Amino acid sequence: MHPWGLVWESFRTNPFFCLRVLGILRFHLTLSLNREKRDPGIAVISRPYFPYTEIGFPTRYDFFYRKGGIRMGKGDAIHYFVDANSSAVYVDLWEQSFGGLSHVAELSDFPDDTAERLLFAVRSRAEEQGTRVEVIHHCLTNRPMGLILPELSAGVINRQTWRPGSFSALAALEDETLAQSRAALRSAWTLFGEARLVHDEWEKYYIENLNFSAVDALAQETCEKLLGGKRPVRTGEGSVVERFFGAATAFGSVDHIPSVTAGLRKRYFIKGRPGTGKSTFLKKIAAAAREQGFDVELYRCSLDPNSCDMVVIRELGFCVFDSTAPHEYFPDREGDETIDIYRAAVREGTDERYAAELADVTERYRAIVRQATASLAAAQRALEAFQRAKLPVFSAGTLAGQQERLLELLFSEGA
Repeated sequence: MHPWGLVWESFRTNPFFCLRVLGILRFHLTLSLNREKRDPGIAVISRPYFPYTEIGFPTRYDFFYRKGGIRMGKGDAIHYFVDANSSAVYVDLWEQSFGGLSHVAELSDFPDDTAERLLFAVRSRAEEQGTRVEVIHHCLTNRPMGLILPELSAGVINRQTWRPGSFSALAALEDETLAQSRAALRSAWTLFGEARLVHDEWEKYYIENLNFSAVDALAQETCEKLLGGKRPVRTGEGSVVERFFGAATAFGSVDHIPSVTAGLRKRYFIKGRPGTGKSTFLKKIAAAAREQGFDVELYRCSLDPNSCDMVVIRELGFCVFDSTAPHEYFPDREGDETIDIYRAAVREGTDERYAAELADVTERYRAIVRQATASLAAAQRALEAFQRAKLPVFSAGTLAGQQERLLELLFSEGA
């Protein structure tokens, strides 16, 4: 038989399999072309998307995975995380973002692909109505897991209740594949705890050579520069919402800093070293802004949630953030400025004096983080296998019904 005849026969007898193969080939071709372009901002251009439906014919959505976030359809949105895999085990701040909303649609352990399809429908409706959107990402996969519509005081989130420590039917389910995912997550959390201890060693070299008075003076000077004499129109103390702009995912460290800071006139990049007071510096700015009545977005460190990595005051159009690894950025647009704590407050020659020790502790830290990332990847693979094998299949009609109910809840005038 002619080769094209074989292709046709294969497609005729098993069309779904053939379409999956074509989708995978397209994905790898696109990724290869993207590497040729050497665009540092895009990690993955697009990927095949196969929703869980009974009809067997795959639908594909294009999600553009950029260093600053995922672009779901047209328009821009703020992208961030509300949970983290950290040295403090699993940290969930979702109540910070969703607790004050009037209407929240809470999905429970929907398969990632199905949840993404519903979120895409919400995002599309919001764009049609000109409603601003905030996209919440999954800290394990960086895939969208929720949306907030601030102007409607509404949101939707796909809550993950299968994790260790959760109280739900799925968390109590005795399944070998799910158990593998939980075990891999626990391993990652333990390794991040070990990495945090090594990071403490790293910090000591700089703490012992830090001029604390100089850091305090620099923080006071910055507060005066950014907040001096400024007050919002309303009275009273401002609010604080806590989030994460980055996460340790199954694919490594990911951040959405370009998305979070896209609409701001001024960005201040803090440069320094571990233990040089960057977090304390940021907390002082956040406290002063709130005391003066401004609303504060405080972005915590995903490895150490007690530390602060960014402060955003949108009413004044600025942010100040820790722009050192693993989320290292440099000024690249008008209005960007650098605040160098190392140069201002650390004893000159500290890097050179402890070069050998710092190289050793840095490599030990990175090696543990690599192990933790491998554990997160194992957890993701097992979770994906569980979702495909054990979670219910949604028919096209059922999915359409869920979508209609969701849109009505979030966008109806009486909502």
